[in-house]
Amino acid sequence: MSKEPRPRDTCLESLAIKNSPLRRFLTLLGLKTTAQLFRRRGACVPISKRLIVKSDSFVDLTEAATMRFVATNTSVPVPKVWCSFVRNGRAYIVMERIQGDYISTGWDERSQESSDKLLAQLKVLIENLRSLQPLPGTGVESCTGGSLFDSRIPRSGGRFGPFKTIQDFHLWLRDNFQPSEVEKPEQTTQEDWNDVKEMAARQDGAWPQSVFTHGDLNPSNILVRGDEIVGIIDWEFSGWYPHYWEYTSAWCTQTMSTEWQNLLGDFLEPCVEELRMERTRQRWWGEV
Repeated sequence: MSKEPRPRDTCLESLAIKNSPLRRFLTLLGLKTTAQLFRRRGACVPISKRLIVKSDSFVDLTEAATMRFVATNTSVPVPKVWCSFVRNGRAYIVMERIQGDYISTGWDERSQESSDKLLAQLKVLIENLRSLQPLPGTGVESCTGGSLFDSRIPRSGGRFGPFKTIQDFHLWLRDNFQPSEVEKPEQTTQEDWNDVKEMAARQDGAWPQSVFTHGDLNPSNILVRGDEIVGIIDWEFSGWYPHYWEYTSAWCTQTMSTEWQNLLGDFLEPCVEELRMERTRQRWWGEV
């Protein structure tokens, strides 16, 4: 069982961390002044050599709560949260700016020994994440028991869930579609129709309990220094998901290179049948 009870996602403000007037003031001041000295990375803006602010329309305090949850209960290296708060309806997460290179940087120049060391570390870290045990009644949800976010699911329209069961999540993913209730569309081949029926049957079947999942293990979210993994970043897609979600999401992400796909099995449990199921879903309901 996790060492720290999860906070319930009853109110966005309740997820704020170290939300003092002084820290809010210093954050906003930094964004107006020292941030101009650094290069922005998407929603992330450095305000010093040690701190970075993440703020955008899609940013939610759940991500800060997730990093604290993971830091408290595992040995996975995540950015330390300096503070998080909401101002004028916009979330701000101020966190440690971990110094390191993307794991993909110079990968081809690494020795086999160096590459193997990093992949072995990554496997241990993922196993550590998997050791987190969900509370009774956990379905598909954030670490706070609330909603989730994944910009790769086009029909989500922002945050979605939580779901009481994995089957409920699957039904939502396919827009409540039940192949047993409709006839095969004329433009659909029998092979494709058989695939979607098989997919739905598998989705509606029995599943093991949800596991805690990063949700976006692409190389730009894994930071290294030398032969050491020093940070796993960007926890915005994280939560309790079906056991296969880490693998299939990493495999199917459009920015993922074939080389990285081929390495996934070195640190994640391959889920071949579930990957086939997910590919069918994506053909019908959009890409993840």
